[in-house]
Amino acid sequence: MGATISTTQFYFYGRRHFTQTGYVKHKAKYNSSVQDSPSIKVGQEGADGVDLSNKVVCITGANSGIGKTLATYAAAKGAKLYMFCRSKDRAEAARKEIEDETSSTNIEIVLMDLAEMESIKEAIKGFQKKEKKVDILVCNGGVLLNDKKTSSEGNEMTFASHLLGGTYLLSQLLLPQLKAADEGKIVIVSSGGMYNSPFPDWATATSSEGASHDYNGNLAYSYAKRGQVLLAEQYTKMYPEITTVTCHPGWTATPAVDDAYGDNKKYLEPMRTMWEGAEGIAWLMGAKKDEIESGGFYLDRKPQRKHLSGPFFTEGSYTKNSQVEVDEMMANLKKAAGL
Repeated sequence: MGATISTTQFYFYGRRHFTQTGYVKHKAKYNSSVQDSPSIKVGQEGADGVDLSNKVVCITGANSGIGKTLATYAAAKGAKLYMFCRSKDRAEAARKEIEDETSSTNIEIVLMDLAEMESIKEAIKGFQKKEKKVDILVCNGGVLLNDKKTSSEGNEMTFASHLLGGTYLLSQLLLPQLKAADEGKIVIVSSGGMYNSPFPDWATATSSEGASHDYNGNLAYSYAKRGQVLLAEQYTKMYPEITTVTCHPGWTATPAVDDAYGDNKKYLEPMRTMWEGAEGIAWLMGAKKDEIESGGFYLDRKPQRKHLSGPFFTEGSYTKNSQVEVDEMMANLKKAAGL
């Protein structure tokens, strides 16, 4: 019953807030400037006033979709940008497009596979020889699959790329650099899909032997995204000197959505443009520490509720995890990441 209510209410709540119509409504209430595109440079007409000069910004999944849009924004604002990507060819093509659009000459590519723990560890070893600080880490990359696939290390790909490797391990390895920054910040791109579920038992979350049901790509994604929200809450307690937030882009027309939903994406219309989905996340990148609620789950520059499973869109209890369950998740993440 809880699953049915949370899924139904997520959809109707999303119709009001996650679509392009919701973005227009939310933007009308902003109390600071908003750009019309991500490539507007510092000081140009229409700029939002953000300057990321002398900031080191790392973005995963930076060669397409929301990640590329955020990378374009960071480059236009003068950041030293590191694009964390899996495909060398796609990363190089995206870097060239971003350079042409922003005139930035300060963009580097770091190759890693977010679903492979050893790939992340090796890539970060090389990165740490270059950089002593990271001002902003954006955990955006990951896959959304309809059929179960596993990495060479045996981890289910959605869980590994979004949560285990792409958020937990990556951020753990970069803690020294984040702490070295004046205002270190982790921005985790989660999803409204996390409203559909609590974080389940470990076997189910990882789609391993002993899972409570057969593999379901949408549920695997929901579990990973709920895990990211819980992780940000824990990081806020564990590392108060680092601002950690989760956020989501609403229902945005990205290549990943096309691949996952096909014709069914019509139920998400009118969908946001790439920049409309990314703009609130870009704001989090540029906002000052005292402007952000660490541990919050953001949409369009505003922290949102994290549960919708009760009657009439109230919080309910179905999607909530106990502290014991969260502690178990954290312990299992550490073990699975090999830390």
